[in-house]
Amino acid sequence: MKQHITPDDLATLTESQKMNLRDMWMPEVNTLACASVCKCVVNDIYENIVFVIGSIIIPEGSNTPVLGRLGPADEIMIDDELPDQNNEEEVSGEIPKACDENYVDEISEFEYFEPDHYFSKKDCLPLLSIGQMLEMLSRLKYGQHGFTVSLPPIKRLIGDKGYTVTNSLDQEYEEEELCDALWSALKTFL
Repeated sequence: MKQHITPDDLATLTESQKMNLRDMWMPEVNTLACASVCKCVVNDIYENIVFVIGSIIIPEGSNTPVLGRLGPADEIMIDDELPDQNNEEEVSGEIPKACDENYVDEISEFEYFEPDHYFSKKDCLPLLSIGQMLEMLSRLKYGQHGFTVSLPPIKRLIGDKGYTVTNSLDQEYEEEELCDALWSALKTFL
């Protein structure tokens, strides 16, 4: 069973939905987040880094929290559903020379260093768990008059519904995974 949404799920959001999700999100220690880090400035290529929040720091004079990285998600076994960070998509053929990690400039050496272990909340999005999505839905108008979550029978027959989330206004979201049904319901309110 899928326990958390993935960076691919976050990629389906519009910029305004991402801002709304970021505003609703209250980061907590030992939860998953995804930071977008620039991998190549020349070609505007970003990489998603999945990490576990190890600390939350609020700098003086700022309202934006800084999230400390406990460790990369591929080193800490949290969930089998998380994508492997070593799978990189091919970006239209060859890597440009300026983005190659082994590229040596005539003036100075270019060396790739792993990004800091601290990320601003404004550069991160949560990889919500089933429980976190239930909590968010209950805080929204979606849960104003309650909502129901239906689980399919263990032995499903043809025509049986999958996991469904329904509110009092008869808005229904059906998916093969409970996590995906909750995510579909939450996205409509972002």
